[in-house]
Amino acid sequence: MPMDRDQLLRQQASGRVYQEQFDNAFQPWGVRAGAPVLGESIDSYRQKELIKAKRLLPDDHQLRQVQIRKLPSDALDVFQPQILKACREAAYRADTVPVDAPLRRVEEVDANGLKIVKWIGQRSFVHDFTRPGRRVISFLFDRTALRS
Repeated sequence: MPMDRDQLLRQQASGRVYQEQFDNAFQPWGVRAGAPVLGESIDSYRQKELIKAKRLLPDDHQLRQVQIRKLPSDALDVFQPQILKACREAAYRADTVPVDAPLRRVEEVDANGLKIVKWIGQRSFVHDFTRPGRRVISFLFDRTALRS
């Protein structure tokens, strides 16, 4: 049975609540959550966005093994906060950036609207300005001077 206009609007409003939760988790990654499509069920929208969040997690993370599409809707209520929290935390981990890649920019906005930019990576940019070190193999000195 097709939904009437009021039911579609209520479903769209509840989809926006979930969209805000996903946007908060994706914000450090510089990614936005997609808007729920009119007529799409809320569970399928949540599954789609949770899969997107799961792809941002490191390969060795436990929650990456969860099969989101096979979960019933009540199990989504359990896994969604865990995956979103892990996604937010993974954005600040240096091991999520490859060693040879440039630093990843993470913008935070505090309660006053001030933007704070953090750079995440395994190697500091200061390393590029340093002089390459030398390795000392031996010291040359006069051994006869030491014996006297």
